[in-house]
Amino acid sequence: MSDEKDLDEEISRQGWELTRQLFVLLRIARTHGPNNEAWEPGLETIRGVVNEVGPLSLRIVDNVLYLGQDRIKGGRENFSAQMGITESFASFHVGSLELEPGYKDESLKSLLMAWGGTDAPAEAEEGLAILQDLLEDEDNIRVSPALTHNIAVKPNARTTAKAIYANTLNAVDEVMESIKISQSLPLKRTKRVMQRLVDQLLDEPSNVMGLTTLRCYDEYTYHHSVNVCVLSLSVGRKMGLARPMLAQLGIASLFHDIGKSRIPIEILNKPTEFSDEEWQVIRRHPVYGVKTLVKLKGADELASRVVTGSFEHHMNYDHSGYPRLPKPRSMSLFGRIIGLSDCYDAMTSARVYNRTAITPERALKFMLNKSGSAFDPVLIKVFVNTVGIFPVGTLLLLDSGELAVVTAAHEDPTQGDRPHVRLITDESGRERDEPEDVPLDDKRLNGKYTRNISRILDPASYGVDVSRYFL
Repeated sequence: MSDEKDLDEEISRQGWELTRQLFVLLRIARTHGPNNEAWEPGLETIRGVVNEVGPLSLRIVDNVLYLGQDRIKGGRENFSAQMGITESFASFHVGSLELEPGYKDESLKSLLMAWGGTDAPAEAEEGLAILQDLLEDEDNIRVSPALTHNIAVKPNARTTAKAIYANTLNAVDEVMESIKISQSLPLKRTKRVMQRLVDQLLDEPSNVMGLTTLRCYDEYTYHHSVNVCVLSLSVGRKMGLARPMLAQLGIASLFHDIGKSRIPIEILNKPTEFSDEEWQVIRRHPVYGVKTLVKLKGADELASRVVTGSFEHHMNYDHSGYPRLPKPRSMSLFGRIIGLSDCYDAMTSARVYNRTAITPERALKFMLNKSGSAFDPVLIKVFVNTVGIFPVGTLLLLDSGELAVVTAAHEDPTQGDRPHVRLITDESGRERDEPEDVPLDDKRLNGKYTRNISRILDPASYGVDVSRYFL
C-alpha cells in the first residue's frame, strides 16, 4: 500500500512539475517573446523530466489533468497552473500534449509561442490546426484534439468561476511582469477578464466568493489582489452599481497594491515583523502605485478612478492612515470600498510573516469597532451584509455534530444566521467522501430547524483547509 502511495505521489510530482513549467513558459511567451533568457530554465526542466521518465502525455479530461492514465492530484498551490493550462488546452481545442525524448527545444518553444504568445482564435479547431502545422517536421511532440464528448459538456458554474478566477490571477501576473521589464501596462486583456468576472459575480456570486478562501501565502500578493477585487465587486453589486461602474471598480481594486512592485522583494517576503524603517518603505506603496498606474496603456476614462483607488486604500475614513495629505479631503467611493476589502482579506489571510490567519467573524468584529474612524460607517454595514454574519469560508460546528463550511449567505437578510453550508463530516466527525450542500433554514415537520449552529471554529486549530472545499 505504501509503495502505491509513493508511486501516486511521484506521478503527481512529475505531472505538476511538467504542468507548472509549461504554464510558466506560456506566460513568458505572452510577456517576453521568444528571445528572452527566461525560457531556458523551464525548457531545461521539461527536457529533464521527459528524459528521466520517457514519453509523457499530459491530458485534459472533463477539466481534470492526467499524466497518461493517472490523475494529477494537486492543491491550492497549483491552482493557477492547473486552471491556466486547462484554459489554454480548451482555447486551442487540445486534448493532449505528448512529449518524447529527443524533441528539439526550438520546436517546443515555437509551439508555446503560438499557443501562449497570441490570442486564441475565434474557432478553437483553427488553433489546433495551427499548432499541428508547426509540428509537421517534429516527430517527438504531438498535440491531439479534445474528445468530442469532453468539449460538448457545458462547464458548471463552479468550474467557470475557477477558470475566471485563475485568468484574473494571470492578468495580475502579466501586469507585474510588464512592470519588471519596464513595459507599458497591458490593460486590454485585463478589461476582457474583468467583464467575465463581473458577469460571473452577477450570475453566480457564491461560486466566486468561495474562491476568496484561496489564500496561498507563497503567492500572497496575487491572490490578495484578486480577492480584494472580488470582495469590492461584491460590495458594489450589493449597492446596485451598474456594470460599467463595477468593471471600473474591479480594475481599480485589482491593481490597488501595484505599488508594491517597487518595494524590494526582501522586504515584502521578510518572514518576521517589519522594522520601523521597513514600515516606512511599505507605506510608500500607494504613492508608488500612482506613479506606476499613470503608465496604464488604454486606461482613458479609467485612469482617475484606478489611480485614486490605489492612492486612498490605506488612507482611512478619518484620514488617520497613509499617505497623509496636507489638507484632508473626502475619500472617493472606490477608495472607501477597496480599503474595507483590503483590510478584511489581509486579516483573514496567511502571509509570509504571519502564517496563521484570524477567523472571518473576528475580522468583522475588529472592523465594526473601527466604524467611523478607519471605515465609512455606512459602507461597513453594506460590507457586513455582503459577506454575511457568517462569511464564506467560516468553519462551523452544528448541533448535529457535523462540521460545515459556509458557502453563501442566505438570500433573505433576516435569515443571516442561516447561511448555506457544505457538510464536510458526518455526525461522528468522520470526513465525508463527498461534501453535501445544505441550507440551514430547512425545517422538520414539527417546525424546528433540522440543523443549528453550535459554534464557530478556527480552521487552523482543527487542521482544516477550507479552500479545498471550493476547488
